Amino acid sequence: MSVVVAIVVGVLLAFASVAAATGYVWSQRTPGTADTAPSSAAAQPVSWPSKDGQALRAVAIPTGDLVAALPPDSRGQVLCQSLSLQRWNTILGGTTQREVRDDGCHLLTTIVTTTASTTATTTLDLSLNLDQAPVGLRTPKPVDIAGHRAELEFFASDNARLEVRLVTAAPTPEITPYLLLSLSSTADRPNPALDGLITTIGRAVVAATMTTHESLPPAGPNGTIASRQVPPVPAHGIVDAPWPLISWQLCTELTRVLGGTPAAYFDGRCTVRGITAAYTDTVSPRSYPDQLAGRPALVTDSLVAIKLTDDSVQELTFTGGGRSLSQLAETVLPALLGHA
Repeated sequence: MSVVVAIVVGVLLAFASVAAATGYVWSQRTPGTADTAPSSAAAQPVSWPSKDGQALRAVAIPTGDLVAALPPDSRGQVLCQSLSLQRWNTILGGTTQREVRDDGCHLLTTIVTTTASTTATTTLDLSLNLDQAPVGLRTPKPVDIAGHRAELEFFASDNARLEVRLVTAAPTPEITPYLLLSLSSTADRPNPALDGLITTIGRAVVAATMTTHESLPPAGPNGTIASRQVPPVPAHGIVDAPWPLISWQLCTELTRVLGGTPAAYFDGRCTVRGITAAYTDTVSPRSYPDQLAGRPALVTDSLVAIKLTDDSVQELTFTGGGRSLSQLAETVLPALLGHA
């Protein structure tokens, strides 16, 4: 482990005691070097991530029901890094590469088996997604996945699917109650038992992300949730965080500067004294000709928009009146990026 990673982990451990008070604990995953430079280059794709894939970025991993309330741009990142690269290699039995594709996690594993006379290659293709509805398996078999109700479908020896109900909350644009896994295999020899393997994968991912059982905060008719004082997640802040945690961090920082009584919303918004801070990862591409707190920004009299990361569409906007939005944004942004 490098010095930098050691420092980050130390900071996160210090934060864990604070986070535990809110009912959630976070862990740090750093993408492994094998994601960009696989050891079995001859057996892996020449270019990685693939044409339609995105590289991993370091994210904090939420545990508990919050994992079912991740913004689309963060879901694949969290699923891919819910287990370390070494753990993926161990479970899948070969050299694994990870990427984010279609808001989910895509993994490709090459297993090379050599005997005295032959060499056989098996390729495993695994996808994990969070979704609002089950896929509708044709021949489902009920299974238990780390205490969660699930259904398994297994086709001959080359394909298996698993769907896990993570939370009992109803699906909404922000809540994805289902974890969906799909595993396929091509091999020179008989394939591994994919039904057993996909079950093992599902149990490992759910166990890693659902270690606490606090329910998602209930939302009122207008989408409000109970406000909490939640310090920014070290090294991350609101970036790649679940919707409610984004709202709580926004409210914490806005009230620190503005005072007043905050109104927190499930969908990553907070309003304090007529000023609203809102997170999104579905904004249409736009230019950011300005800079605030070291980040690209768009500054007008009625709107301040900040691009939160260089490799995603995550954006934070400030609207409202009564004070300088750019000054407010510059004051709270370092903490909201986890730098405070």
